[in-house]
Amino acid sequence: STQLSFLSFSSFSSLSFLIFLFFFLFSFLFFLFSFLFLSSFLFLLLLPLFSFFFFSFLSSFLSSSFSFFPFLLFSPPFFFY
Repeated sequence: STQLSFLSFSSFSSLSFLIFLFFFLFSFLFFLFSFLFLSSFLFLLLLPLFSFFFFSFLSSFLSSSFSFFPFLLFSPPFFFY
């Protein structure tokens, strides 16, 4: 009878552990996807702004001189990729 109670207890604990694991994974994935969605949404919002700044920056530098070409590679849009 002790073995039976131990078996039922172990099955119950494994079941609770599986439920806990499932909820933990579900919440983790939910937070991950929401974070990715929010970051992509923010990125899509900021992309026109950054592209506008980048093209104005590029045109001004290209019209002035080619001496600051290495500085162009470290402009804000390249940090996003």
